[in-house]
Amino acid sequence: MMRARAVGVGWRWVGSLAAVLVATSGLEAQAGRGEGFLFREPLSTVTFHGGLALPRAGSDLFKDVTKDLTLDRSNFAAASFGMDLAVAVTPRWDVVFGFGPSSSRTPSEFRDWVDNNDLPIEQVTSYSRSPFVLSARYHLTEKGRMVGSFAWIPTRVVPFVSAGAGLVRYRFEQDGDFIDTETLNVFADRLRTSGWSWVGQVGGGAHLSLSPRVMLTGEARYLLGGVDAGRASGDFVGYRLDLSGLTTLVGLSFRL
Repeated sequence: MMRARAVGVGWRWVGSLAAVLVATSGLEAQAGRGEGFLFREPLSTVTFHGGLALPRAGSDLFKDVTKDLTLDRSNFAAASFGMDLAVAVTPRWDVVFGFGPSSSRTPSEFRDWVDNNDLPIEQVTSYSRSPFVLSARYHLTEKGRMVGSFAWIPTRVVPFVSAGAGLVRYRFEQDGDFIDTETLNVFADRLRTSGWSWVGQVGGGAHLSLSPRVMLTGEARYLLGGVDAGRASGDFVGYRLDLSGLTTLVGLSFRL
């Protein structure tokens, strides 16, 4: 029940954001149905987005904690909120700087052990990632067209793909009670590892024009990276930490 509440909080945030976006898109659609023009082609775009981060959790660290504790890989899913700033360098190419932190926090207990009072040996596992990525984004159709010398009309739907690289700030922590399986002693501790690591990122999505200035943007991104056992620090030396995973996003983009 505690796990369901932890995941539910993230889904409620995502649901609230989706409701705001739907309401906004409805108002924009009634006002102009995405039609209209600007006096020049936009030079940049800012996007505020939210969604769901789904870590792959495929390394030995995650395998061990899901084997020993009442955790599974889905427990590391979390709501993600962030923003992007895109600058046009050609009619179809943008350079995009973006970030989108996510963090999960899940209560757990040992699967096969209890303490001397036959009570669960409980702890809380937290996992967070904050990627900062610089990407090149290519639009598969023209973003818009000039009509005459003073009118730029946006294209209704513009699909795109992207690829880039950057840094991610990560933190994996367990706080609570643990057992020494050799002495059977139960002890309280806080175990953690944190730091920065290089990552790659690929993605794809589409912009839907709601008005000359506003777009609804949907995107899926896949983060690629990890911390090798030789670079691990803190209390998890010798473990590899998988930082890869899929993030699905929806947001509002504003042409500047």
